[in-house]
Amino acid sequence: MDIKQKLVANYEGIAIYTAGFYADPENDLATRAKLLETLKSFVLNQQPETPFSLQIMLTNGEINIMPLGLVDLDELKAYEKKRRQETGIINIDDGTPLNIQFAAHTDKATVQKQLIGTTQELFDHFEQQFQRIWAQVKQYLQMNHQLLLKIETDLIEDSRDIQTQYSKNFSEMSTDQRREKVGFDLPDQELNHFSTFMADMHEVSTAVLSSAAFIDHEVKGDLLFTQMMADSVLRGTFFWVLDNTFHEIFYYFQQKYGQDNPKLTKHFRHVKQTLIVNMRHDAYEHAKKLSANPQTAVDLNRYFTDIFIPVAEQLAADSDKFN
Repeated sequence: MDIKQKLVANYEGIAIYTAGFYADPENDLATRAKLLETLKSFVLNQQPETPFSLQIMLTNGEINIMPLGLVDLDELKAYEKKRRQETGIINIDDGTPLNIQFAAHTDKATVQKQLIGTTQELFDHFEQQFQRIWAQVKQYLQMNHQLLLKIETDLIEDSRDIQTQYSKNFSEMSTDQRREKVGFDLPDQELNHFSTFMADMHEVSTAVLSSAAFIDHEVKGDLLFTQMMADSVLRGTFFWVLDNTFHEIFYYFQQKYGQDNPKLTKHFRHVKQTLIVNMRHDAYEHAKKLSANPQTAVDLNRYFTDIFIPVAEQLAADSDKFN
């Protein structure tokens, strides 16, 4: 019996052990602790032959840790063929190769994969195998964070073009026209500042409405809001998107205004945890109110806007204060 046959025999009709958690950007210590706890629990409660998949959810992608061949048996067949060519023999008692892969949620991204030891080594030499796993996971975390920063760079560049257009439009208006347009007096000396604020809110709105559309089309679909929230997987994805949206907005302001302002960056990092906890609480309370009337249609654009515009306004105010 080769590895592929053994895997089919072991996995057929057996439930897959799954676990997952969200990795907060720039908090490797917490991510490492969660990974250690999750893998330790798996080793203590399962067997090397147990099929499993550990998902680490990121801002712009996901990392999966699982036996090679769990998703695609042909991958294991290709591995077996290559090993035979290189060594002439395969010891199937060594366990199944452990596959760690990173899938970025960006256009044209290719899945990155790396084999790190075997499932048997995770049980027999946990500490050594964990260190190897963490080293690869950390590398993928860094790749993911660079993707986030690239997204922010593109948004910031776009905001400057939009700010220029806002400033031009307002400067061509009379005082009365500006008052009618924005609802208050907007003197010439405030044009640049207000145009910058409007451009920032434009970028925030783009991110917010994009997240709302993703939930509406890819997660909720034809379900009622209450049906989506009653499903543990869909609910988890919903709150994952909320966290992602928060971080996209947070790092937009930190990258735009904090790169040359260490005091502002320090302040943002100090208040970040409070902001995200308050956002999650606000999102939960909003969801609970909406679920009180199961048949009522939910406007997800309004939901996401109500949650995130106050966050963006707070970050904008802090940016003003420190600049």
